[in-house]
Amino acid sequence: MAETLLWVIPLVPTVTALLMFTTRDRRILSAIDVGGSTILAVLALVLAREVRVGGPRALGIFRIDDLGLVFLLLLVVLTLAVSIYTVGWLKQALAVGNMKAESVRSYFALVHAFVATMVVTVLADNLGVLWIAMEGTTITSAMLVGYHGHQHGLEAAWKYIIVTTIGISFGLFGTVLVYAAAAAVPGGVAAMSWSAIMKVAPGLDPSIVRIGFIFVMVGYGTKAGLAPMHLWLPDAHSQAPTPVSALLSGVLIKCALLGIIRFQTIAAAACGPAFTSMVLVVFGLTSVVVATPFILAQRDVKRLLGYHSVEHVGIVVLGLGFGGPVGTYGALLHVVNHGVTKALAFFGAGTAIARYGTRDMRVIRGLFAVAPIGATFLMLAALSLAGVPPFSIFVSELLVLRAGIGHGHWLAIGIFLTMVAVIFAGILHHVGAMAFGRPTAAATREPEAWSPLLAMLLLAAIMILLGITIPASVDGLLRRATGVIVG
Repeated sequence: MAETLLWVIPLVPTVTALLMFTTRDRRILSAIDVGGSTILAVLALVLAREVRVGGPRALGIFRIDDLGLVFLLLLVVLTLAVSIYTVGWLKQALAVGNMKAESVRSYFALVHAFVATMVVTVLADNLGVLWIAMEGTTITSAMLVGYHGHQHGLEAAWKYIIVTTIGISFGLFGTVLVYAAAAAVPGGVAAMSWSAIMKVAPGLDPSIVRIGFIFVMVGYGTKAGLAPMHLWLPDAHSQAPTPVSALLSGVLIKCALLGIIRFQTIAAAACGPAFTSMVLVVFGLTSVVVATPFILAQRDVKRLLGYHSVEHVGIVVLGLGFGGPVGTYGALLHVVNHGVTKALAFFGAGTAIARYGTRDMRVIRGLFAVAPIGATFLMLAALSLAGVPPFSIFVSELLVLRAGIGHGHWLAIGIFLTMVAVIFAGILHHVGAMAFGRPTAAATREPEAWSPLLAMLLLAAIMILLGITIPASVDGLLRRATGVIVG
């Protein structure tokens, strides 16, 4: 059954996207949206149970192991939350003219096509298919970034396409080099299967794999938003519709991180973990440092959250670079924590934008008086992003910090702590000013829609739960996924 699910799961968002063209009724479209996302989540949970009981499953070009499950489960949870959020968000967007009624079904179709490409990325065992699926995410999400059709959105979409396409070309070259190294080994593999390459990875030519891994870091790092290849990310996240921003930051950049991890395991086996550790620490620390001044200087709330993605992707890569069971576990936990928290933050920001009609944080004031529940969720997300206990991101950042100290990366830890302290002050200043005070004249007062609040409640509950305790099932999955990476 599990092997069959490997092919059925990618078909669910594909069929959902096609069903969107059968009607123009907004309510039916929303029902199809939520229904398709629910089915996807249920099937992913069934697959997770099968893998937990019977181990990794493979069929053709698709394979799922515990590492892939971490990313797949994050994907389906956030997709479901986005679908629930979109019910109320879409009604408001149509009312104010941000969306046109005749384009709603194409919007839904593109969203589920985007989800389908990310599902294939997570399930792909073939490194070539992984690259193709990553390029597919660019095509589908770029159309969503520029969906509103105004000048800034179209500029952001083109910038996104150009930068990520150039970047992912480096990833293709790195993939070819790794495959060439694997094919040259006596008894080597004649396919681009990650699981097959891992069996011969210790015998690969380290000089070729080193170059290949560097190219992969640049290529997939561009899609992940690692500095200095992050130039597309703040623009794309700020211009996309709010539900799309949540998927871009919560899931898409994590899919690129999964690609990096797959190649990291090959390179560590061929070249030794010291090489991959050095590369990952340099890229991770660079992202945290570069993001800091931009976070402080932002006036656009969605660009602010975009630069926070650059920072937190850097933290994940730092954790992978510090390595060992603790650093790797912390990095994977941070993938989950950041994905959930950032989607919640974008939902809260969407509430503020809807009330004030602008993304300018200098205009958004007194949100608690205008939308108290939405403001509460936004404040909770900001506290988590700032690393405040008892929220989830505090736990994973502490694990990354512990791994760095345990492996003696004192310089990196010193820089990391300095940047985190500055960012802590910056985000609390920005969001605190938005939430408190007297509302400006631009604010509109109307009842808060139930579906966005339900989506935010779901994510906030997960965020708080993972900050207080890690359930045994989640902990077991993360430990097994850590074992896939560190061996």
